[in-house]
Amino acid sequence: MGKYGEKAVKLHDEKYNCCQSVVLAFEEEMGIDRDTLANLSANLGGGLGYAGEVCGAVSGMAIVSGFLGGWKVPTDQESKKISYDTIKELVEEFRKENNYSRCDELREQRKAGGSTCAELISCAADMVARKMGLE
Repeated sequence: MGKYGEKAVKLHDEKYNCCQSVVLAFEEEMGIDRDTLANLSANLGGGLGYAGEVCGAVSGMAIVSGFLGGWKVPTDQESKKISYDTIKELVEEFRKENNYSRCDELREQRKAGGSTCAELISCAADMVARKMGLE
């Protein structure tokens, strides 16, 4: 487990949701205060408010990679492509390691001995840190 994975798991232990835990692990790098980041990512835990959709840890990767390396000018198609390719690659890597990127599927897999939320959070935080050149 890397530095960011450890931070994210500690945050999850403090009762932040999966998305918040990943995002807040990058609080210093993003230069945004904890309350703002926690509010921004609050409804993305549980696969969008327990709807079972995209895993909160994966949503956290999207927020972090978008903020640290995303496009800022809507007409800049090259930057947009790089940004979209980055999150697509991260999601594919997450799926390769964990089989799924949907919360409901990951929860079902956990019942059969799959990864815990803490393990998924650590995985996501470390993946995005590596992709963004932070580890």
